[in-house]
Amino acid sequence: MRAFFILLAFLFMVPRVMAESGAQVPTFDVDRNCSAEASSGANIQQTKADCQRDEAEAKKQLDQRWSKLSAGVKRQCITESTIGGDQSYVELLTCLQMSSDWGDDRTVGETPPKAGRP
Repeated sequence: MRAFFILLAFLFMVPRVMAESGAQVPTFDVDRNCSAEASSGANIQQTKADCQRDEAEAKKQLDQRWSKLSAGVKRQCITESTIGGDQSYVELLTCLQMSSDWGDDRTVGETPPKAGRP
């Protein structure tokens, strides 16, 4: 029964997050996720602070590059970074970095030009 409620929560969460895959980085509840992560650690306050710092840094990087990312890559990585109800900018950033040429000036996810063409 618990799995049903988790699945139901996931199904309601994904469409909202997917709708945000456009012009701006989606809004994740970092405090909730970092609290959950910290609850299993030995030093709860430090673990939560470290998590929040990592999430803020990842969000900053995403904000800087978001407009260069293709919609398909964003959609795929948003889906992957929200599996199980967790939402993480760190996971979203990692997915985008791994599935694309993050440092290229062209739009990420765009097919590179053929040799001899601009």
